[in-house]
Amino acid sequence: MKIKRYLAHDMQEALIRIKADLGKDAVILSTKKVRQKGLFGIFKKPLIEVTAACEDEKVIRRDEEMPKPENLALNLQLSQIKELEKKIDSLEKTIKEVIKETNVIPEAKETPKKNFLDVMRENLKKNGVEEEIVDGLLSKVNWDGSINNVVNSMYKEIKKVLGTPASLNLHSKHPQVVFFVGPTGVGKTTTIAKIAAKLMFEEGKKVGFITADTYRIAAVEQLKTYAEIMNIKTKVWYEVDEYDQIIKSFDDTDVILVDTAGRSHKNQEHMDELRAFVEKASPDEVFLLLSATTQPSVFKEIVNTYSFIDNYKVIITKVDEVSTYGNILNIKHYTQKPIAYVTTGQNVPDDIQQFNPEHFAKLIIGSKVL
Repeated sequence: MKIKRYLAHDMQEALIRIKADLGKDAVILSTKKVRQKGLFGIFKKPLIEVTAACEDEKVIRRDEEMPKPENLALNLQLSQIKELEKKIDSLEKTIKEVIKETNVIPEAKETPKKNFLDVMRENLKKNGVEEEIVDGLLSKVNWDGSINNVVNSMYKEIKKVLGTPASLNLHSKHPQVVFFVGPTGVGKTTTIAKIAAKLMFEEGKKVGFITADTYRIAAVEQLKTYAEIMNIKTKVWYEVDEYDQIIKSFDDTDVILVDTAGRSHKNQEHMDELRAFVEKASPDEVFLLLSATTQPSVFKEIVNTYSFIDNYKVIITKVDEVSTYGNILNIKHYTQKPIAYVTTGQNVPDDIQQFNPEHFAKLIIGSKVL
């Protein structure tokens, strides 16, 4: 009998490796979770250790049958690309069938254009794009040429609306003060921890925390927990007038990340208080966090409420919790501000990426694979 242990990110990956290595008759003896090594392992999802066994004669040569672990990510990417190609091909096939069923003469260009317009409109609306935005896109698309050319034209128009990605603009001023604002429950504190970790371990910056979220004791404790893990100085900001004294304690810091309380955009008193904090600190940068799960009608209200901030960048959170991506386009349309990052989970610091307009333009057209 042959017994082997496997480390994998999830049970599905482990089963694939076991089947390829030991054969379909392999028996799982035990499973357990194993925390990953290193500092980042504190934040990462534990690995799964699986012990399996099989009779010797049933062992399959690994070098002949087993795909290398490093190829799993590449295979996943290739499958996602193929899925997108299938959806585009399906869209083209649907249009051709509609044209055929209506007995349209190929030379009569206006009727095929109308059919294709209706299909494209419906597809965008199913993906959550607001109707006024859909109308604007369709009015700009070049309808001359093949269906593939029209789809490519729509892709370019969506990418143009999404704009150029932004990021945290680091400069020589010390300390640089960065505010994070947004409604309750969008994930400000976790996002701050992700950005802090990247600044420290990728940029080599000395980071400090200030929390003005004194309404929720749990928020203060959560930020302090992250601060202890990463050895970051943290101060609690209770009253507006305390700011000058607090900021003096960060003279040796490169970047200060300020966590503000989640404010209801309908509570004017809370919004006035936030305005006072922002005006007092006069931050170098402000990030407005919005959840991808929020309804577009609420986006409009939130954007109007935060209009007292002249310049800000957007971070879209909880992208992993949606199945369609039209809200990404809706957020950009209503804020008219650059999108800096998207977050895709709770893992610190992994689940945050710089915004990729090309990637999301393809998803908005029709792919549901992130």
